Amino acid sequence: MADSHDNGNVHKSYMMVFVALGVFTALSFVFNFAARHEIITNHLSAGLIMSVGVVKACLVGYIFMHLKWDWSKLYYLIIPAFILGTMMMMVLFPDILEAWFHPLPTDYHPWQ
Repeated sequence: MADSHDNGNVHKSYMMVFVALGVFTALSFVFNFAARHEIITNHLSAGLIMSVGVVKACLVGYIFMHLKWDWSKLYYLIIPAFILGTMMMMVLFPDILEAWFHPLPTDYHPWQ
């Protein structure tokens, strides 16, 4: 992390990110307001709100979760998660297809 003589800059960056998160949250409310009053479309509003959410998540991860300083350690967490996620999708895919192509009968009631 930062040295003791650099604490002022670290706190300044925390406050700047905090203010940016507040501004981005306000933007999400503005986009929702604009969609409700038909200034912009609902799809555009949803896309903008999701984009703002991605930017906010990146800011939180980069500064507050210290990925700025520990980026090299992130690979030890992400690569196994992607491998396990891919394996889980491959294992569960046949069950998903089975349920999709063979729907339950209309008179099926699991509680009876």
